[in-house]
Amino acid sequence: PKFIVHLLQCRPQSSRREEQAVEIPANLAPNSILFTATKLVPQGYVPRIRYVVYVDPDRYASGISHSVRLELARLIGRLNERLAEERFILMGPGRWGSTNPELGLKVSYADIHNTQMLIEMASKEGGAFAAASYGTHFFQDLVEAEIYPLTLYPRNDETVFRHVFFQNSENVLATLLPK
Repeated sequence: PKFIVHLLQCRPQSSRREEQAVEIPANLAPNSILFTATKLVPQGYVPRIRYVVYVDPDRYASGISHSVRLELARLIGRLNERLAEERFILMGPGRWGSTNPELGLKVSYADIHNTQMLIEMASKEGGAFAAASYGTHFFQDLVEAEIYPLTLYPRNDETVFRHVFFQNSENVLATLLPK
């Protein structure tokens, strides 16, 4: 028989250096867990996080303009530079690195390269933006820089997501970037 193979995407495979095993305590109080992820979780340990740069997926999908979405991506780049000496993670809607701001934050690797973890939040009531890309827009860069991509499904029944924590935490954006 004749076979035809259509290769849709091809990326070099790479592996991270061996991490030492970390034991997660089994007796954590439920209110001390900020979020859990169960889909394609990479092995990794990211201690001493000082900042979480959080872009609320619901607000992002609620009809903000194209120009505001583009400015938000530039703001992420400015925060990335400002926090270069800090330990921080990025959390936000859909596909980080998408060229279409409707699908997620239109950032380049230069806008995120100082983070320790890149979390793509892959759900919105009504499905207004696409599922996450699992960091594939800059996968090799993430691997080489030891930045952990993670996909979070906040509305999945198996997922814990403390939305109240992220909504009620102090917003220090004006302190970090006064302009």
